[in-house]
Amino acid sequence: MEPKWYTYFNYGSIAFVAVLLILILTNSVPRDYYIPLLIVAIIIFILRIVFRVIVIKKIRERE
Repeated sequence: MEPKWYTYFNYGSIAFVAVLLILILTNSVPRDYYIPLLIVAIIIFILRIVFRVIVIKKIRERE
């Protein structure tokens, strides 16, 4: 993943998780969906960490 695409993914994932949080806090989704939405948010944050490690390794290899 190129650093440019990583930046898009990084900010896009933060925005997506913020939307999920707003949906939960405003009770716009039924309570049955709270746990699945939180699991999706956690998976997205784990992916962000994994992609960050990959991008850092790529940058270090180029130097």
